[in-house]
Amino acid sequence: MSIFRPLSDPAEPNPYQVAGVNVICPHCQNQQFFESRIQYNVQEPAYAEDEYTNKMATALACSRCSLMLFFTNKPNRILE
Repeated sequence: MSIFRPLSDPAEPNPYQVAGVNVICPHCQNQQFFESRIQYNVQEPAYAEDEYTNKMATALACSRCSLMLFFTNKPNRILE
């Protein structure tokens, strides 16, 4: 089972905004991304030393160069 769960149609990349700013790939300057939800583990000081908590984040994969950007707050898809 994959840790990536696609949220957008793989054939259709979309532009996104985070905090009112358009997301632009820092590598190739593309503005079209595929969206996925990911799960990651975080060690929090409130728990025992060897315990981790599961968190969810959103990953945006650039449709041109495949660089992945991760956001803990869900990006807003820009409807065209």
